[in-house]
Amino acid sequence: MRNIAVILGLTSFAAAAAHASDFTDTAKVVSSRPIYQNYTTQECHMVTTTVQPQPQERQMGGSILGGVAGALLGSQVGQGSGRVAAGALGAIAGAITGDRIQNSPAQAAPQTQQVCRDVQRQEISGYEVHYIYAGHQASTVMNYPPGNTINIEITAVQ
Repeated sequence: MRNIAVILGLTSFAAAAAHASDFTDTAKVVSSRPIYQNYTTQECHMVTTTVQPQPQERQMGGSILGGVAGALLGSQVGQGSGRVAAGALGAIAGAITGDRIQNSPAQAAPQTQQVCRDVQRQEISGYEVHYIYAGHQASTVMNYPPGNTINIEITAVQ
């Protein structure tokens, strides 16, 4: 009876070993270094500048119309030779006013535009880790910095 118990114990141990071929163990970290990934981003901001208008050719239409209108209005004032003098003064004032209205310089206008520039960036994408397990050196890549030891999966080959 004693022999049967030992045989059953050995048989169940062998069956358990055949099914549990993977396990986790720890390995000593020898070195690690970050792995960097370079990428480009674009930084943009708004800039407001003042745009000076282009100078234009002087036009005569405003002076002529202003002079005629000023002469007509001025001739309505006064009597006799005073009416002629008032018409002449009205023509001069109307011509100056018409010229200034038509040929006044355009105002500088603020203009907002987006200004962008490319910026080179670098970030850590992982860690190259070198470790020793059972006297053998190996390496792996991890997403986080390792400590002094790492957990490794051991698979028994049958």
